[in-house]
Amino acid sequence: MHTHIFFLITFLVVTGSVAVSFLIPVASVMAEKTTQISSSNATQILSEDIEEKKTHIDQIQRKIEQFEEKISAKQAEAATLHGQLELLENRVAKTGLEIESTELTIAATDKEIQMIENDTTRVEQDLEHQRTLLKAILQEIDRTDDRSTIELLLQNDSFSELFGVLESLETVNADLRKTLENAKDQKRALLGLQREKEGKKDTLEKLSDSLQEKMNLLEREQEAKQTLITQSQASEAQFTSLVYDLREEREHINRQVASLQAKLEKRLSENDLADDSSVLSWPVSATKGISAYFHDPSYPYRHLFEHSGIDLPVNVGTPVVAAGPGYVAWTKQGTGYGNYVMIIHTNGIATLYAHLSKILVEPEQFITRGQVVGLSGGKPGMPGAGLSTGPHLHFEVRKDGIPTNPLDYLE
Repeated sequence: MHTHIFFLITFLVVTGSVAVSFLIPVASVMAEKTTQISSSNATQILSEDIEEKKTHIDQIQRKIEQFEEKISAKQAEAATLHGQLELLENRVAKTGLEIESTELTIAATDKEIQMIENDTTRVEQDLEHQRTLLKAILQEIDRTDDRSTIELLLQNDSFSELFGVLESLETVNADLRKTLENAKDQKRALLGLQREKEGKKDTLEKLSDSLQEKMNLLEREQEAKQTLITQSQASEAQFTSLVYDLREEREHINRQVASLQAKLEKRLSENDLADDSSVLSWPVSATKGISAYFHDPSYPYRHLFEHSGIDLPVNVGTPVVAAGPGYVAWTKQGTGYGNYVMIIHTNGIATLYAHLSKILVEPEQFITRGQVVGLSGGKPGMPGAGLSTGPHLHFEVRKDGIPTNPLDYLE
């Protein structure tokens, strides 16, 4: 740092042979130097630790890419129980590696924040040092400014001595300007470090959210594998029958909705309580987020069929309400949906509520917006759970019989 101020600064400000000096304490300078060395060593250790973690992350990423290739290959094969289980095993392994990679990235980001904090401490010390120097220079200028140029001229016998005094004053002014510039630079550096730290903190928060999502995904994939084994009874023949039933169930819904839509919408047009269904209400609170989205690429059974709605994690027994006014088309128990309710609304809209532990409405019953239609379920092994990996509500929106993204309609 500023080695020219380690011991003392001398300026000739009076008569030719008299020197006026002010001292920057040596102990404080040496202490600052020791702190800088210690900070440098700590930064070096942190930097090496970060590089080690990034190297490990790169290695994990290569393994993830290998599993992605295996998953793609399995998805191209015909659906068999063995193939589906192997596909899920590969996805579980891939998600586990992604969790490990995210944890390492979080640790590396945390170390980067520590480095920024170390740099911030160093810059703050430098800035304080500049303030000390500025104070000393300004005090000296204030002391010497009491003497005018004429007074200096009268007190010196020769022009050479006078020029020496004036030259010394110019040096003071030059040092003052330099010190001011240094202080400004340190201030700008400090602001930059503060912005960088805030950016890293935001990254850390997003990584933490991502980690939680991946951990939830890993749990769903593990549960999906176990559910598939249970539902198929670990039999290829039973699995083939299960897949057929699941696909037939969906095709049946597609055919029935189209025929019921026109019939029940006519009745809705005659009902004064049937308001606009272009905007739907949430059937349950989404405080726990959405565990699976419409056509979600992470859906465990996507190799068998697309995810045609959204999954809302809720405790078993949570009241499920109608997203809008309409008539109940039917209440059924299916292979995949378990206990489910279909409601026909206006504007070609229909909604489906699946994996219910209990149904509380009847076919052709008129339902108002917010009226309870059943209780949520979905816990594997419970009556009415269907093909489910855990407690949740599966919610679908259909437009003219075709599944569409519910988030385009929910307010």
